Amino acid sequence: MHSYDGFMLQADRAKRRPWPTPLGAALLIAASITALPVARWGDSALVLILAPAGVGAYLAGRRMPALAPAVASFAAIFVLSLPASFLLPGGAPLGDWLVSVVIALLTIVFPWWVGRYRLLKAEQRESDAALLAGRAQAEERARIADDLHDTIGHELALIAVQAGALELERDLNPQQLARFRELREAAVRASGRLRDVVQMTRPDGPGRLEPLGGEDAEALISGAREAGMTVQAEIDASALAVAHPLIAELAVRTVREGLTNAVRHAPGAGVDVVVSRSGTSGITVVVRSARSTGSIARSGGHGIPSLRRRAEILGATIEARPDDHGFELWLRAPLRPRPVGTDATDLAVRTNANSARRRVLQASILPVAIVAFALIGFIIVQAITVTQTAISSDVYVSISVGSTREELDPVLPDGIPGPTPLVVEPPAPEGARCEYFAARDGWLHFTDATYRLCFTDGVLVEKLHLGAG
Repeated sequence: MHSYDGFMLQADRAKRRPWPTPLGAALLIAASITALPVARWGDSALVLILAPAGVGAYLAGRRMPALAPAVASFAAIFVLSLPASFLLPGGAPLGDWLVSVVIALLTIVFPWWVGRYRLLKAEQRESDAALLAGRAQAEERARIADDLHDTIGHELALIAVQAGALELERDLNPQQLARFRELREAAVRASGRLRDVVQMTRPDGPGRLEPLGGEDAEALISGAREAGMTVQAEIDASALAVAHPLIAELAVRTVREGLTNAVRHAPGAGVDVVVSRSGTSGITVVVRSARSTGSIARSGGHGIPSLRRRAEILGATIEARPDDHGFELWLRAPLRPRPVGTDATDLAVRTNANSARRRVLQASILPVAIVAFALIGFIIVQAITVTQTAISSDVYVSISVGSTREELDPVLPDGIPGPTPLVVEPPAPEGARCEYFAARDGWLHFTDATYRLCFTDGVLVEKLHLGAG
């Protein structure tokens, strides 16, 4: 990564130091609270408070990484603002609440969403830059490996040539000739291994999964027996022959890891190795070791986790567990591996982009959820109002002054609970007790008008239709 790009990323990161979650949530709550008063008294200078509220919401979205606290803050404000709208003086409670939701969406939630979108894009840029920097480091390591190959490879070639020349000496005995021959062959093998390792370090090389050749399962078992291990083996050579080279390499690595673990953890114990076909499209490797007959050596435990990661990439599974007789290592693999991308950096960059798009979508769902929540809340309030506190115009017309409260019980609901509705009304008749009912002619009838029925000694003495103030 160029130094200029790194400087710009550091500057951008410095400009948006993450805020603690409580600070961001408190700012969002304070900004959202302004929506209801503005909806109630929008014709006053109070509307000017929306500007700093919107700026605060944007900063919270830009600097608060967590999404859940923001969702909880908005939800709490919208829930609590509904009963609060009935406590504020003046206006129409339900209508003002709906207006406040719309105002909050436009002036609070939308700036917050813009800030969060910029936050996610900045995080994606930083992650991509880190991946590209890793690629640059890998390319530098490959260059160093090429230099090592050129220098050390040359020296190994000289050793092989010199050893070959010594083999031609006539005054050497057979034992000396054999040793020089082994030296020359070792130098050739070392040169080949060096070439394979350098190839692995190149960005366009085969990668960590590519099989480099070497010992097969039979050779590993023969070597273990020569070293004094007791190994019983059942190797299905045809299974390894038809398997993909990556799978065959994985099977050989599993056998080698099982034998290595047996030497470390169960020295002197017998080992059973089975390599067989699993159905028509799989291969199974099982390495079982009996309980130790000697002292157990400790190890770092990196072999099986590394083998498991390799197996997962190829679509195989590794299981390592103790059993009643000792320890067993299982490999279950398909004959053909899963496709493996050739450029891990490009794949990671695409994964970052997909993750960023998914998180942006999650943030986009919040405004939609708020709209849906407001609609559901409105429907619930409307249903309660119509069924429990409202009477229709037909019922109102049918009510006659002089009727008793008991006679009207079948057609009158419980009425509006709490204090007197916030409507303009004339004084009640002296000594009368008044009841209030929402004026609704159905579920889709939206009005803040109210019917007032006043009773004296249980007899209706007045009925009024009161419009919203």
